[in-house]
Amino acid sequence: MKRTLSDVDLAERHRQRARAKGPAAPPRSVRASCHVTWTTIAGLPVAMVSPKTTKTATAPFIYLHGGGYTSPIIAHHWRLIAALADENSWTVIVPLYGLAPDSDVTDALTRLTALHQTVVQDAQGAPALGGDSAGGGLALALALSLRDKGLTGPRHLVLFAPWLDITLDNPAIPAIERFDPTLSRPGLRHGGLLWANGRDPKDPAVSPLHADPANLCPTTMVVGTHDILLPDCRAFATKARAKGVDVELYEFPQAFHVFIAGTVLPESRVARRLVTRRIPGRG
Repeated sequence: MKRTLSDVDLAERHRQRARAKGPAAPPRSVRASCHVTWTTIAGLPVAMVSPKTTKTATAPFIYLHGGGYTSPIIAHHWRLIAALADENSWTVIVPLYGLAPDSDVTDALTRLTALHQTVVQDAQGAPALGGDSAGGGLALALALSLRDKGLTGPRHLVLFAPWLDITLDNPAIPAIERFDPTLSRPGLRHGGLLWANGRDPKDPAVSPLHADPANLCPTTMVVGTHDILLPDCRAFATKARAKGVDVELYEFPQAFHVFIAGTVLPESRVARRLVTRRIPGRG
């Protein structure tokens, strides 16, 4: 009898294939519009992406890529990063953090805290911080951790369809799941538990939806309505606003998960303009 692969089996196969390929190099189009240089900070390989069209880039922006905490950076991430750098005269700092199961959230937060503080010292000010999907969840978890440690946090959070709760047990998710062309709960939960590596799945380090958001910096969120992460984005926005946080949630009708990474899409262009308007000090 032929065995039908479960969503978890498929997710594990995808993880293994993606890890075998390794992180994608910045595509030629990215290198045509931006300078890309590499360094090492806190033991992590870090790309510095800055536009060629301006002589001096403004305040830095730390970007954490998505991939379910198990898959490396891909070409679409690089294209989005380059668009953000070019359109805002930003230097985008892209750490290639360790992935599950070889690494976990504890290691990532330790290294990214050191990286963030290095950027603060070098820039003599707080950077913006953001990411997509799992990277968006990690960015929020990092901002919360910095706050709890009494360290300088980001000046603004930019979260593209962030994964805010690895359990995905929001009762509003199933109604959206049948419209989501890319994500399913079982496969995502598999990667989330690998990333948690024994932590309670509701621990704010892996599920920052469950943290107290008080005293967070201004936050901008972008998500499509055909994305199973939408209900948790709405829940976080409501919770944060109740604590006095400046949160703007932009929802794009019928848009898929991290649609903004499709940089040529009209919706992506609109979303990027909205992000630009929300962040001061672009230069």
